[in-house]
Amino acid sequence: MSYIYPLFVIILISTVYTTFLAFNLIPQINAVNSEDTGNYFYTPSEEELYGVLVSFHLMFFMLMSCFVLASTSSPGYIPRETSEDRKRWVDGDFEISDRDDNQVKEIIQNTDANLTDKNVISWLKSIVILERKKQYGYYRHCSACNLYKPDRTHHCRICDRCILRMDHHCPWISNCVGHRNYKFFLLLLFYAIASLCFILGGMARRLVYAFRPIMNTTTFLLEDLIVLVVYLICMFLFIALCMFFTFHMNLTLNNMTTIELREKKNNSDRFIRHRFLVAHAKFDNGYWNNFTEVFGPPWMWLLPIFPGGKGTYLGTAADHKGTISSHVDVKSRLVE
Repeated sequence: MSYIYPLFVIILISTVYTTFLAFNLIPQINAVNSEDTGNYFYTPSEEELYGVLVSFHLMFFMLMSCFVLASTSSPGYIPRETSEDRKRWVDGDFEISDRDDNQVKEIIQNTDANLTDKNVISWLKSIVILERKKQYGYYRHCSACNLYKPDRTHHCRICDRCILRMDHHCPWISNCVGHRNYKFFLLLLFYAIASLCFILGGMARRLVYAFRPIMNTTTFLLEDLIVLVVYLICMFLFIALCMFFTFHMNLTLNNMTTIELREKKNNSDRFIRHRFLVAHAKFDNGYWNNFTEVFGPPWMWLLPIFPGGKGTYLGTAADHKGTISSHVDVKSRLVE
């Protein structure tokens, strides 16, 4: 049953692709080659048509590549390959000093804490594990996987795994969207929108030709009806995907996930909202750094290449062993 939605997506893409080629692009190429150009409101040159053909197939290839990668790639699971990983996520030994641990609990419990102070933010970024369970500051532990959770990790009941930086479970790709495939998911949306731009722009000319027989009270062909229906479907998809892509780009620029936005930032419970703000101070590094964290360097932005990173969002306290907080009196800075 989990493959019904991806199968539907493949059928829909195939239908739109076939309609665009069979009833629009190929007839226009044939019309130009035969010099029968009177049937279209606007007839592009042969070079323009072949340019559209190549560009469209490039977009389509990238679309399908991102769809396959988003569907089949691991979203990212809690690492257990090394002894250090097992020490952290199996045994729960995070090497956090007692002072750091107590100050984390204090700032979590204090809903009036000042989270704009640069020294406090720097200290929060140094903490190995910042997200804690409820107001008492316990480490988050998954009873199903029997593992301690890195920051931003959540257990997916459908996948039955803990997902690093889990955003949501997407039925359309039958996979979780997380740390390792979030970029593929965003590029899937981007190339779907780009492909729809080609289709909507090209089929608009075909629709003008389709409605000319109606105005002349002549026969309205079945293929014209097919083109009209597919065009309306594409228009709906274009609007929906643009809204969805804008939503996720806003999340990306602010280094948030759908779960964090829905269940934490917009939660009616003040304490839950405060816990989110404490954790978000560690993750948010400004628009540019937040963007490149997901997409990588500029040359990699449009390529379905994973930019790297373990996705555990470890701070530096394990290396500094509390020396950062020993130089910063965090407690005195908690309240404005």
